[in-house]
Amino acid sequence: MNNSSSGSDGLRSTMYQNLEAYALAYWYMHPYISLIICTFGISTNIVNIAILCQKKMINSINCILTGIAISDILTMLDYVPYAMHFYLLTDLHDTLRRYTYTWSHYLAVHSCLSITTHTISLWLAVLMSAIRYFFIRSRGRWNISVSRTRAAIVAVYVASIIVCIPNYVVTDVLPVYLPTHNATVYRIKNLQIYLKNSTTMNAINVWLFILVGKAMPCVLICVFGCFLLKTLRQSQQLSESLKLTATSRRMRAHKRTTVMLLAIITMFIISELPSAILVLISVFQEGFFMDYYMLFADTLDMLSLTNNAINFIMYCIMSRQFRDCLCENLPLCHATYSQYKSARTSEGNTRAGNTAQICH
Repeated sequence: MNNSSSGSDGLRSTMYQNLEAYALAYWYMHPYISLIICTFGISTNIVNIAILCQKKMINSINCILTGIAISDILTMLDYVPYAMHFYLLTDLHDTLRRYTYTWSHYLAVHSCLSITTHTISLWLAVLMSAIRYFFIRSRGRWNISVSRTRAAIVAVYVASIIVCIPNYVVTDVLPVYLPTHNATVYRIKNLQIYLKNSTTMNAINVWLFILVGKAMPCVLICVFGCFLLKTLRQSQQLSESLKLTATSRRMRAHKRTTVMLLAIITMFIISELPSAILVLISVFQEGFFMDYYMLFADTLDMLSLTNNAINFIMYCIMSRQFRDCLCENLPLCHATYSQYKSARTSEGNTRAGNTAQICH
């Protein structure tokens, strides 16, 4: 028994040392990767907003995608100075310069803002998947107006801020005296995830963060994602039975949009679900948050930033309407796009004429 116990302890110790080694190695790479992603993500999300707000592009889904893009820009704009100061300009052990009064208060704002923007993006993804599901399920008969969608987006922003108020309240910056340096630094008050002997406000904050900010939206996104997959298969079978009718072509167009939204939903699940699981474990396992969660913190940040920045690539690959509108508004490819469009139109007319002759 003792040999078995000591063997398992040794294995856990080795695994923990490997995790620490990974976290330290990635710490040095993280600022460069994150700054590249943020630079790309901020610029492409600005393009997303410009394209999605074009008059011919405005619909309920694109309004939600615009709301997500705004939230993503806020997340990445805030992350740039964080990565610059706490990773590039100061070392892990450079406590005096890392935790000045100004930078520690910025860190508190960064923590609160990132939680808020992630909550907003997650619930907008829930709203988007729900609207798309009910639209597909009703075969286009049910559709929410743009004005109501915009009101729902504003409601998500406001509700997310209200839900995060307890987090704003418990987040505090405290002076810490360092005898070895004979100086005072300022550190954020540690968030007590493990709830034993926790204050009421801290417990409210933790459960709101876990349930409303993580678990509920992740579960709902998964549920609506599964429903969308099911309705997508049903509509595909119906489309195949309708052959080449106008209804069939409309259904194929709806299918392309739904597949793109499913890809976006999948990215949300990949980027947010691991964090939700680790935070939930931290509530019931004392010391897990500081000992294990923090080792994955940079990796989880990278997953979230990738999700913030990748939508432009998805739109370009999976949405012909987005590509067309993008080319129309880019001076460099406008002429080439016009030639391509006219060639495509004439080719379509030729095919239609051939079809008419065959039918005749």
